[in-house]
Amino acid sequence: MGEQRIIVCRADALGEKETAKFTFNTPSAPREGFVIRYQGKLFAYRNECRHIPMTMDWVENRFLSRDRCYIQCATHGALYRIDSGLCIGGPPSGEFLRALNVEIEDGDIVVTIAE
Repeated sequence: MGEQRIIVCRADALGEKETAKFTFNTPSAPREGFVIRYQGKLFAYRNECRHIPMTMDWVENRFLSRDRCYIQCATHGALYRIDSGLCIGGPPSGEFLRALNVEIEDGDIVVTIAE
């Protein structure tokens, strides 16, 4: 499939601990990802729990735990560190979310996916 470059949103539109969801293509089917700004840095992950490959948002584009300190899977409650994607609570403890390359280009948040 090659490399996909997705413009997610304007960088100044994404505040601290806010997320922006996007879709990308894989050979089998379209998939979702999300970008989050945390401690002034951008992180991007596939919207897929490592326990069971299901989307994680509670409602559309809502990924954080109630205290907004972790990414939380809506299905089984697994808690992932925002800055690394490491699961620190619940199944699958010790696994990492699948990180995606994210950067700012010309004021836009751009995710690059190599397939």
